[in-house]
Amino acid sequence: MNPEVITIGSNTLDCTIQVKDILRFELFDKEIVKKYTAIEYSRKLNVEALKFFPGGSGANIAADCAMLGLKTAYIGVVGLDFSAQICLEDLKKRGVDLSYVKQTHEDCTAFSLILKTEWGKDRSILAYKGANNLLKPEDVRGETFKGIKAFAWTSLTSESGCKSIDKAITLTKENNALVFAAPSMSIIKNNPQWAKTLISKSDAVSMNTEEAMEFTHESEKYYCAKKLLEMGPKLVSITDGANGSLLTDGKVIIRSGIYKVDVKDTTGAGDAFLCGMLISKLKNYTIDKMAKLATAMSSFEAMEVGVRQGLSTSLEELEKFIQKNQLTQSLSKLTES
Repeated sequence: MNPEVITIGSNTLDCTIQVKDILRFELFDKEIVKKYTAIEYSRKLNVEALKFFPGGSGANIAADCAMLGLKTAYIGVVGLDFSAQICLEDLKKRGVDLSYVKQTHEDCTAFSLILKTEWGKDRSILAYKGANNLLKPEDVRGETFKGIKAFAWTSLTSESGCKSIDKAITLTKENNALVFAAPSMSIIKNNPQWAKTLISKSDAVSMNTEEAMEFTHESEKYYCAKKLLEMGPKLVSITDGANGSLLTDGKVIIRSGIYKVDVKDTTGAGDAFLCGMLISKLKNYTIDKMAKLATAMSSFEAMEVGVRQGLSTSLEELEKFIQKNQLTQSLSKLTES
């Protein structure tokens, strides 16, 4: 039976390391504050903790959707290495269809080094795309998309990878299904033209504030969202960590805070948010309920260390969480100017 949801994007082994003996500083550029972490030159530092987690935004969204009962498939390329074994076993365990995954000797499975410090929940990530970027348009087959309800794409940066996403969008549209976009900074900075093309063809797009500002060259979330809507998407979300989120359908804007939970790790929270949007759209939820569900999804993700840890496996559990926990929301109309 063909999948209801298909994802394309990174499938990565994440290595999280905790380091104490590290420097932190900030640079001020007009209204922009850039924060940096640094290791003193030519020093060997002890790592306080090390953990491996399967991750990658494309795989995360596939896992999140599958765990909530949607028939979900992931299309991508991984290496023939221990990283691939860990990543594929986890996706299979969570119910993702791996029939369309290729393994190759050409490159290793994508790998991310996530640096966590003692200053809070923020983290820095060093990402190697690896085999992810070896995806080719011929790997995206038309028959796979028959009966599809939604397609979600995340950042690939190679020419063949972007063409593969473009083909998948065309096939999704031919089957009257919805396209969800979660472009990361990697495609925005390394292949901006493809980012524009693919976003303009998507029905919904979700970015964090940094990504949205970099892509739109706007300095305020409201204007970032308006510019994204003007490109073609009908639904736009911009997440902003502890500051909550902005969600608009082109008619109204809903600004939401966050649920009061014990945040341990925000890795994968944005992917969980998009999954909440996707499921809400398929179920025709109102925009305020969509914001609540998406925020709840990201909260569940953030309450545990590692990607996909602690996520809900039922909509009923999410509904109970939403009913028991308060979320501040404000609704306003989108102005024309």
